[in-house]
Amino acid sequence: MALSQNLVQKQTQRLVITQDLRQSIELLPLSNLELSERIQQEILENPLLEDRGEGGEGDSNADRDMPAAVEPPREPAPEDSEADDGWRSGREEFREHQGDRAGSAERTEQKHQFLQNAVRSTESLSDHLLWQLRMSDLSPEQVAAGEVLISAIDDRGFLSQPLPELIESTGVKLADAEQALTQLYALDPIGCGARDIGESLLIQARLLRPEDEITHRLLKEHFEDLEKFDYKRIEKMTAYNREQIESSLQFVRTLEPYPATLYAPRIPDYIVPDVIVIEIDDEFQILINDDWLPALGINEEYKNMLRSQGRGSDDREYLQTKLTSAQWLMKSIRQRRQTLSRVMKSILEFQEEFFRKGHGNLKPLTLRMVAEKVELHESTVSRITTNKYAQTRWGVFELKYFFSSSLRSTGSSGDTHSARSIQDRIRQLVDEEDDDSPLSDQEIMERIKSEGVQIARRTVAKYRKILKILPADRRKKLKKLNARSEGPGS
Repeated sequence: MALSQNLVQKQTQRLVITQDLRQSIELLPLSNLELSERIQQEILENPLLEDRGEGGEGDSNADRDMPAAVEPPREPAPEDSEADDGWRSGREEFREHQGDRAGSAERTEQKHQFLQNAVRSTESLSDHLLWQLRMSDLSPEQVAAGEVLISAIDDRGFLSQPLPELIESTGVKLADAEQALTQLYALDPIGCGARDIGESLLIQARLLRPEDEITHRLLKEHFEDLEKFDYKRIEKMTAYNREQIESSLQFVRTLEPYPATLYAPRIPDYIVPDVIVIEIDDEFQILINDDWLPALGINEEYKNMLRSQGRGSDDREYLQTKLTSAQWLMKSIRQRRQTLSRVMKSILEFQEEFFRKGHGNLKPLTLRMVAEKVELHESTVSRITTNKYAQTRWGVFELKYFFSSSLRSTGSSGDTHSARSIQDRIRQLVDEEDDDSPLSDQEIMERIKSEGVQIARRTVAKYRKILKILPADRRKKLKKLNARSEGPGS
């Protein structure tokens, strides 16, 4: 067969994701605060994009019509007008409900001030340890070794790497590092520099109770058994009686498994809700909390410069590219806002009973159900509900919280129950159980089945682990231990 080259023309279809479309998709899973940071970065990189809200008197995202704020002036599309009218109507009702106590600019300033006040400037754990290390009687070489070790301590207070690996490329001698580590154990907070929880507790026990050999041995040789409250195995392996074991365990419970938290407790991350759901006159209103987003616009000076540039010039090409990028970004933000509003409205319709009655009233809901209702792809619904939080009368919840699988009813009605509601019920049963006779997984299963829900014992065990609830026998031992540690006079 002779080989030959031919020029053939054919037509094919394939999916091509442009850079602008990729950007639009990337904006969906971002929270409002993350999106605000992303926009600020774009403002720095794109000269045609500007924040028109900075320094404006009484200007705030809450007081602007969204399309006008994020796009150059244009004639609104019918669907945009409808969305804006609904949003504007809900906003006015919300203002009447709350009262006209302050302007929107003042409210925004108060929110920013709240976050600024929440930030605390404290000495770091490393600085605290270094100060103590340099005040000790170690040699300069040992202090240098201690500085290397302190730099490797994580936020729990542990050294995750073996000592030889830490000092391998530092020129520090192993003997100096070992001496520095011994000194590090005794610094405040004690136990820093350990490899794990068990070693940290053992270090603390040796320093605080140097004569308590029973506790030292239990922590060194039977730490896993202590975690499981497996008294029988410990008695068999050590010949200690139950009273000795429980006495040691009571002392161990006074120690800190993560020593770093004693000195520098972790500052909580404050959640700013992306969506606010309020009830006015027995009807729910959805407000998009986008006060944090800059008011974007096109820089008129650069826009006029673009008009004056001749065709084919490099400056015109650059400005045109930046103008297109800015317009697409503003369009993507507007579409993201509308998508979030539509998806939240659909969730509200599916889970209305929860928003009215609270916990225990969630219905089974999947991404596909919402996607079909709002006529979007499941992946889009998944992205828009990622890292988003809704503020309700029952608290602040991640949007993913409202999605849950279903369990069938035991009756002939064919009703289904949300897995999240079943977990809430398990938590309630455990909270209400008798301390002297906690409910086993089998008993919890029977209780729930008696309420009309078909559930297996292994499912109860799985949900219990998700809720971080101990098994019945360990709950009973822990409660007895708590009662003994509190004492009769406490």
